[in-house]
Amino acid sequence: MYPANPLITVAICTHNRATLLEIAVRSVLPQLSDDAELLIINNGSTDHTAVLAAQFAAANSHVKVVHELQTGLSIARNSALRQAAGNWVVFLDDDAIAEPGWLAAYKVFVLHLPNALIACAGGPVTPYHDGPATAWQGASAFRLTGADENQPFSPKGSPVGCNYAVQREVALAAGAFNTALGRSGNFLGAHEEIELTERLRRAGFEIWWVPGARIRHLVTLQRLRLGSQLRQAFDGGRSRGIRHLNKSMGLDCAILIASRALIAPFHCGINLLAALVIFPLQKGRLAMRALVRTTSIAGMTYQLLLQIFRRKVNRE
Repeated sequence: MYPANPLITVAICTHNRATLLEIAVRSVLPQLSDDAELLIINNGSTDHTAVLAAQFAAANSHVKVVHELQTGLSIARNSALRQAAGNWVVFLDDDAIAEPGWLAAYKVFVLHLPNALIACAGGPVTPYHDGPATAWQGASAFRLTGADENQPFSPKGSPVGCNYAVQREVALAAGAFNTALGRSGNFLGAHEEIELTERLRRAGFEIWWVPGARIRHLVTLQRLRLGSQLRQAFDGGRSRGIRHLNKSMGLDCAILIASRALIAPFHCGINLLAALVIFPLQKGRLAMRALVRTTSIAGMTYQLLLQIFRRKVNRE
């Protein structure tokens, strides 16, 4: 029987990754109970995702499928918020695996909230790979660890989107996920969960760490290659630019754009020089980080300058 008033909705948003989706869903199914549902958001997939999702729903009354035809991760996440029946929505990426006890840790947490101001939470993320990585392709940036007990995140800390829990009504009241952020088509955008977390904090809510809610997240070797890393860094920089622009208004926005545009060439030059000088160290990992920083800065500057161009066009 489908849960009438579930405490938690586990939401998996997916686009054309049926094979990975099956692994993610099967990691969640044994953890479901009458106070939890699994919501699969099929975000315009053209592979056999629809058939697979329908099979899961037919076999398990706790599983529901929503078809969101407009592609974009933030759009799919917002669809999940609207369609979820749970008081809390826990987002799990379609290329992630929920560890045993993951959902139970969230249940215990939301049933015994330390205070009424908690609106968002997240847990540890451990990367795994589809093959052996080379020495310079360290993936520590994809790992999220923390304390061994529930506690608030640091003022600038945030859960990551692959393991992200939020109070449904609070998230919707805050405006949900910004659809200018997050992956969409060829745009490898990011930070949609960070931007929502920032808005929740500014509204007075707290963000907490739940160490028992552990997942493993696939980081493919393709994603670790230099070209992919730089592409992600550029679009990630664009996402940072969007976030900064959303927080700035009027004169502050103009100052932000001007200062970043002026500083960017020097900042990029320093990082490129550093990459060249330190290339032999740590098997190239430090140089890789410098190149990624350079590309991220370039992406953010591009987005800020694009904003100037759009404003000029709109005035004309």
